[in-house]
Amino acid sequence: MSLEEFHKPVLLKEVLYYLNLKDNDIIFDGTLGGAGHTIEIIKAIAPTGKVIGVDLHSQAISTATSKLKEFSNRVILVNDNFANIKKILKKVNVKSIGGILLDLGLSSFLIERSERGFSYLKDEKLDMRFGDNKMEAFDVVNRYSKENLEEIFLKYGEERWSNRIARGIVNYREGKDIETTAELVEIIKNAIPYKLRSKRKGHPAKRVFQAIRMEVNKELDNLETVIEDGFEVLKSGGRMAIISYHSLEDRTVKNKFLQFEGICTCPPDFPVCKCGREIRAKIITRKAVKPPLGEVRLNPRSKSARLRVLEKL
Repeated sequence: MSLEEFHKPVLLKEVLYYLNLKDNDIIFDGTLGGAGHTIEIIKAIAPTGKVIGVDLHSQAISTATSKLKEFSNRVILVNDNFANIKKILKKVNVKSIGGILLDLGLSSFLIERSERGFSYLKDEKLDMRFGDNKMEAFDVVNRYSKENLEEIFLKYGEERWSNRIARGIVNYREGKDIETTAELVEIIKNAIPYKLRSKRKGHPAKRVFQAIRMEVNKELDNLETVIEDGFEVLKSGGRMAIISYHSLEDRTVKNKFLQFEGICTCPPDFPVCKCGREIRAKIITRKAVKPPLGEVRLNPRSKSARLRVLEKL
């Protein structure tokens, strides 16, 4: 099954509406995936608008090249990290853009068919890389200290049992390296008291797998970079639309947008403002936009999606 067949664009109507597209726009789609959003954006900005489609996964580029063939004169596809937005625009001789779209969801293809160990329901090699970066999940699990493991499980997974799980990993690898997702899942399960494990929402390994994946791919760092650098290359009146899927991502997007709008984001106990607030944008979506019930029924993985949109002044 192809990447295209796995891809269902989330909040498509809402994205097209909130991006406020114009027929001569240049739009940066930093998460190309199966090109579901991209193809509709291309149609909306016809006849002269262009899309720069970016993805770390080489197969996404290959699939999109075929799918967008009829629009080839208005699409530029780049195999890169969206955090490199400035470098990418320089490479394709574009100075500014009319809109930015990021869909931060993990594609169904990566989970089901990439064989990179993203799923805790499969027995695969510990990899979890979106692209070809050197560090893999294997390195995190087998080389990080107990303290470092506990820290990332707390920070990126908000895992209550991070201490016990980190200790379980370190104890296990004293005998041998942890090589597969199945081994890791068993360690996680054994570290969580059975009575409490059975009461948890979702799979016991869900939070730890999320944390490791985010560490391997430096997801929050890259998100902050693309928001900051993307805002710089966004035209006045241009909009940035970001779809996130968990609280850490959504909080990052929300706080960054508030900074651009000039709202103080300092902790409440700070006596004076230290965040350097300056009004440079307005938030279009006061509350995150959620997918309608009908969409969730058709695509259950869209349930946790949250869309936030900002307009540059």
